[in-house]
Amino acid sequence: MPERFQPLFRLIRRVQVPWLLLGCACVLTLIETGIALWVPLLTRDLIDSATSGAISQRLVGMLVGILLVEAVFSALGIYLLARAAAQLTAFLRRRVVAHLLRLPMAFHDEQRSGELVSRTLSDTESIEDLLTQQIVYCISSLLSIVGAITILWFLDWRLTLVLFGSALLGLLLVLPVAAKLQGIGKEIQDRQADFSGRLAGVLADMRLLKASCAEDEESGRAGGSIESLRGLALREARIYAVLGPTVTLGVSGAMVVILGYGGARVASGALAVGTLVAFILYLFQVVMPMVQFSTFVAALNKAAGAAEHLSGLLDEEEEDAVRSGDDASGAFRGDLIFDGIRHSYGETEVLRDVDLRIPAGKVTALVGPSGGGKTTILSLLERFYAPSHGRLVLGDREASAFELESWRRSIGYVTQEAPLLAGTVRENLCFGLEATPAEDALRQALEAARADGFVAGLEKGLETEVGERGVKLSGGQRQRLAIARAFLVDPELLILDEATASLDAESEAAVRDALKSLMKGRTTLIVAHRLATVRDAHQIAVLEKGSVSGIGTHAELIESHDVYRELVERQSLDVGLAPA
Repeated sequence: MPERFQPLFRLIRRVQVPWLLLGCACVLTLIETGIALWVPLLTRDLIDSATSGAISQRLVGMLVGILLVEAVFSALGIYLLARAAAQLTAFLRRRVVAHLLRLPMAFHDEQRSGELVSRTLSDTESIEDLLTQQIVYCISSLLSIVGAITILWFLDWRLTLVLFGSALLGLLLVLPVAAKLQGIGKEIQDRQADFSGRLAGVLADMRLLKASCAEDEESGRAGGSIESLRGLALREARIYAVLGPTVTLGVSGAMVVILGYGGARVASGALAVGTLVAFILYLFQVVMPMVQFSTFVAALNKAAGAAEHLSGLLDEEEEDAVRSGDDASGAFRGDLIFDGIRHSYGETEVLRDVDLRIPAGKVTALVGPSGGGKTTILSLLERFYAPSHGRLVLGDREASAFELESWRRSIGYVTQEAPLLAGTVRENLCFGLEATPAEDALRQALEAARADGFVAGLEKGLETEVGERGVKLSGGQRQRLAIARAFLVDPELLILDEATASLDAESEAAVRDALKSLMKGRTTLIVAHRLATVRDAHQIAVLEKGSVSGIGTHAELIESHDVYRELVERQSLDVGLAPA
């Protein structure tokens, strides 16, 4: 087996190919092909009977009946192939999407979402086309060629040799031209995936693009990709422009040769008129399937390229312990400990020997200059990444001992961006929850987050569409919905990442009261640049250049830590979140 086709065979082994449907469709297609081989013989007999002066009604009835039966089998075969194609495509896409969603953040950091979407759609279609269309047609074409040549040989072997020679000459003309399509097809796939990835990224950040006045720059870049695709399309069109007439020329030439030689034999009385007509009909059952082989070869190469991409994607290792490990529910009653943790993104080290204890049931704050590693600390807590070195411990056990899903369900995460998915307010509040909350629970969560007022004022209340990434809501509204969802999650560990940064003064005061209620009795980690929101935390850890440079209360750090004291002096500290 050629090495380039190994990913294709590996992919076929790991997906649920609907073999029963494909088998039934193949059988029906083969029966339809067999019936089609019978039609020229009946046509021959009908013409011969007509030339003798009497048209056989029996032959007319048989020919009409067989054509109807052929149409029925063809329709059934097409339908079963379509069902098999839909089933295979759906399974492949479910498998790819489920795998994509379980891949670690480190993988997604290196990929463009639009390109992954393109691969999920176009590459699966290439596999589906090969397995549910081209292979079946290839088998039926082979039967058609072998059957037609066998019948022709018994009808008149001399004319068969002439036909076979003409068809072979046509095939030799077609195959080199068709072979050029193979490489172009794969290149078009790759360029389309790259273009889709770039375009999806731009459309997702339209505000950034417009604020940067980058429309012309991005149009130029997109225009370059479009021009590249246009060039490939023109190359493909030139090949088809040669391929189509070549096929037509080959068929026409073969027909002229058959008519010329066969007509001479009819004139000499060595060949009946009906047999000559049958030869012409069989000509199409030999030449056209040969052309189908070139299509099959192109589809095979295209599917091989798609399978290489999909197999590589499916070979990516999923997040560790997604379905294994102990239940983390209740485990957050123990302290969270960062024990000598170092972490790097590629060659860049962002955390250096971090030792930090987050006491259970207490409020811990992370502060420090930008780029100090605060966001990475939160990512490690969520287990988006495993630390490059050191241990993350909960109680007396390493975090990796706990099931990942139950670990994350025990954490409530409220970020400054408070991203929302396209959908309704209700759908965003319930997103990811194990059970759909009752109306009373939704109402209480909205009230607790001081979000009930603005939600009630929306045109459709909870059923209001928030737009892509929540663009129809203000930053403060999105943040209050995120806080309401945190109430619904009822987490054991609460992470507040600049959770009040987008609120006006009035809303901030209201939400601050809601957060105090939410923090009660929970282990809470607050990340903030505004020190007013963390001055009353039980402990404050200062991160500088990836290391913890100081830990203590606000008063202690004011006395002992120069960087913290400088940060305080730059800000006007108001009353912050007080621990319960």
